[in-house]
Amino acid sequence: MELTMEQRCLLWLSSAEISASHTDTLIAQYGSACGVWENYQKPDGPRFMPKGKKMLDENYSDAGIDKLIQQLEQKHVHLLFRDDEAYPPLLKEIEDPPYLLYYAGNLSCLESPCVAIVGTRTPSDYGRHMAGKIAAGLCEAGVTVISGLARGIDYAAHQGALRADGCTVGVLGSGINNPYPSDHTPLLRQIAKGKGLILSEYPLDAPPMPFHFPHRNRIISGCCIGTVFVEGRLKSGGMHTVSAALDQGREVFAVPGQTGYAGAEGPLAIMREGARVVTSAEDVLEDLSMLPLYRAKPAAKAEPVLPVVQQRILKALQIQPLTIDQLSESLGFSSDDIITETSIMEISGLIRREAGNSYALPDQ
Repeated sequence: MELTMEQRCLLWLSSAEISASHTDTLIAQYGSACGVWENYQKPDGPRFMPKGKKMLDENYSDAGIDKLIQQLEQKHVHLLFRDDEAYPPLLKEIEDPPYLLYYAGNLSCLESPCVAIVGTRTPSDYGRHMAGKIAAGLCEAGVTVISGLARGIDYAAHQGALRADGCTVGVLGSGINNPYPSDHTPLLRQIAKGKGLILSEYPLDAPPMPFHFPHRNRIISGCCIGTVFVEGRLKSGGMHTVSAALDQGREVFAVPGQTGYAGAEGPLAIMREGARVVTSAEDVLEDLSMLPLYRAKPAAKAEPVLPVVQQRILKALQIQPLTIDQLSESLGFSSDDIITETSIMEISGLIRREAGNSYALPDQ
């Protein structure tokens, strides 16, 4: 890995997790990253927090930087600097773009239009289904799906993209060699070794610190022309990503959920503020004036498996339209369970409500 001296100094600063805003301030003060390096040990030189200074001290030599580079090469992790030609133009436009990104996988993913899909780590079956369905549809249209490789909605979005044989990007709030959650390591490898890409602003072995994730979220939205919020509370990482997208002047979309369900709070809130309501990839593509890109799903592609209750409701409605009470009696589920599932199915277009509060299949 051949780096200029300026790039080596930026890698040195990154080893201590020096933020983009702090680094830009230092560069403005000392003229360059090399200027920070040259003044580092002077009495009136730059000041750093104790933890960061310890890392900078450890790597303050040519041998120290060579060791950092060697570690990256051993893990097949590459570097993307802000002035590199391949750096995403949209990300460069945000207020504090990363000066350095670590990546593994296919960097060309970022050359296609990108859309983020975000949401709660504890989604409903409906939320998982919608995240995977929208991700697959976007990928079939040639769009890259970006998310945070977390549990729940993120995982469903990445899996939906992979099932469609599309490009997906996972942006970490930790180092690439230390993903969070750790049980998503197989998913990380599947993405990096296939068509996809893994990105991080943090050094190779950086732990998943809480303050990393808000910074991570600005990268997710910053690479994208739009962000889809599937499920999440008002105070959540998904909501933070939506706020970042709005600050960056990007489009925001909300998947409608069941009123009263905690996971519907965030999407409903941004819908009230004017976010565009979407229930499919086609909706997203249409709002982004990209609908001509959409290609019909191949017949061999199977839809995600529905929850058992929803499967049994669909089977019962094949015979005739039924009310909540009739479905509850014939299927043996409580009325509350039937109400929840039929609400979700109505929103996603699996069934329709008729006069007299009975439900039927769309073509009945």
